[in-house]
Amino acid sequence: MEKVFEIYKGVNLEVDPPRRLVQTMIALWGDDVIAEGTSRVTWEIEPVGDSCRLTVTHDQLREGANSQLYGGWPMILSGLKTWLETGRLLTTPGSIMFAGDQR
Repeated sequence: MEKVFEIYKGVNLEVDPPRRLVQTMIALWGDDVIAEGTSRVTWEIEPVGDSCRLTVTHDQLREGANSQLYGGWPMILSGLKTWLETGRLLTTPGSIMFAGDQR
């Protein structure tokens, strides 16, 4: 059976399909990031020709916040792109698939 690890929790603040999603985020993968508290993530999708552009904004972080809170976005977005284009999970070491190995 596949292990599932909760890496963050939050609530949806704004849902405007298919254009915009605003969520709170509390990171859960370690005591140091849990102590950082709540931040906000905004996902905005705009049509561009026969494709789309996704803009992700992660804000409401405290000054000097732990870099673990924002340093993983390239891998998260790469994993999302891989999944949307192929239907498969990104299996590169460091991807979300390996999150359980670091706990």
